[in-house]
Amino acid sequence: MKIAVIVILCFIFFILPQCGWAGDCSPVQISFTRSYQLIPDYKDVCGLRLNLPAGDNRNITGIDFGFLGSAVESKGIVLNLIGNFRSFSDSQDGSGTKGIQIGGLGNIQFVADMKGIQLAGLMNLNSGDTDGIQIAGLYNGGGQVRGIQMSGLFNVAKSVRGIQIGLINITQELSGIQVGLVNYIRESPVPILPIINLKF
Repeated sequence: MKIAVIVILCFIFFILPQCGWAGDCSPVQISFTRSYQLIPDYKDVCGLRLNLPAGDNRNITGIDFGFLGSAVESKGIVLNLIGNFRSFSDSQDGSGTKGIQIGGLGNIQFVADMKGIQLAGLMNLNSGDTDGIQIAGLYNGGGQVRGIQMSGLFNVAKSVRGIQIGLINITQELSGIQVGLVNYIRESPVPILPIINLKF
């Protein structure tokens, strides 16, 4: 049994990285840190990435699972017990996250878009566009939100086309409904209302 485990580990860490994958995309990634991972961080992963505890690759397509994950673009299911970090898209196609993003503590995206569902125990922060649903225990922050923001305390967005539900809801522009103790729409004849605020 021990010999089999040693052979498998040797294959994973010494043989598999030498194999060429189509389009410079690996079907498997096992990461301990950015410096110690099966496939270099500049290569893409098309399949499964295990972050034990942390991983970093440019693009992920498939399943991204572990403790802490980082990438520029991900498509598929992203589930990390600590959280997910997506940053600084340099493309013009609105790359970021497409699919489901679940972070135990939070999901953070800078200059990247989100299309799908973001779930976090504490916080979702997305400075790009959000098309879909953001649900967090404490805080959701977004640029332009088209969909739903739901949190236990605080929702903030530059603009919302949809629904904000939380203790405090703040946006500059709204085409939809806010439900919460304090609801603020900066560009509205009546900017602050309790319980429900709406503008279409």
